[in-house]
Amino acid sequence: MGDRQTAAPEVGAEPGVDFPVALSKVPVAEWAAAIDVRHSARTYAPTRVDPAVIAHLIDFCVGLPGKEMARVVVVPQAPASLFTGLVGGYGKVLDAPSALMMIGNESSPTVLEGVGYLGEATILEATTVDLGTCWVGGSYDRAVAGRLTPLALDERVYAVSPLGHATPRARAGDRLLKRMVGAHKRKPIEVAAPGFDSLVWPDWAAEGVRLAMIAPSAVNRQPWRFEFDATAPDSLVISVVEKGPEGRVARRLDCGIAMLHFEVGARLLGAKGAWEILRHPRVARFRLLGV
Repeated sequence: MGDRQTAAPEVGAEPGVDFPVALSKVPVAEWAAAIDVRHSARTYAPTRVDPAVIAHLIDFCVGLPGKEMARVVVVPQAPASLFTGLVGGYGKVLDAPSALMMIGNESSPTVLEGVGYLGEATILEATTVDLGTCWVGGSYDRAVAGRLTPLALDERVYAVSPLGHATPRARAGDRLLKRMVGAHKRKPIEVAAPGFDSLVWPDWAAEGVRLAMIAPSAVNRQPWRFEFDATAPDSLVISVVEKGPEGRVARRLDCGIAMLHFEVGARLLGAKGAWEILRHPRVARFRLLGV
């Protein structure tokens, strides 16, 4: 994931609350495939995205739940000034014709998880229609972003993403940036899911963790841990890890992205569930429905 901006304290909601932005319908096979093939892209062909594809993504965002807490806006024509890049221009998004804006209501206690969850849902949907994307939370102009769509009093833009047809090969600076943050390195499953045992963990939980482990995160810090208790085999808990690279965004937003990935994996193996918000440092519990 791209660099990101400083975020509010990661306090979370009172425990026992159902996740307000949970998706009732998920195109499981399509999004699972998108998770496996998607990569962050910062250089684009300066060709316009098909208006029918833009209209599809706009309709998708309109249909997302929980707009009082988090929402995603499609910007059909993104100004070049939206993306600023890092020192020396490294990491700057170039020639993206369109963009996504991930917006959250700061008064909501689960805004961070919600922005991550709904933002990643939109990014996966964009991937299914062959568009490139990249989570960007730091190297964009907030003033420009704020002028691209009306914001309510308590709303702000938490992150943006370019949207367009990515060039086949990344620029040298982009490749260097990815090497610096170890963009392709993933923590062992024993770290992401302490106590993991393929003979004990149900298949839906194992597949959920597999897809969650490849979720994007700020400076690739992967600040999530998954806990499975064999005495409660119908649920799994995701917690936030405070140690490691800080990045420039709240870790719970990263966890919201991982929650979406986990849910896709679980549903891929026929396990439909619901997220219940927990007290920090735990983030949420995925509970199977109909068990």
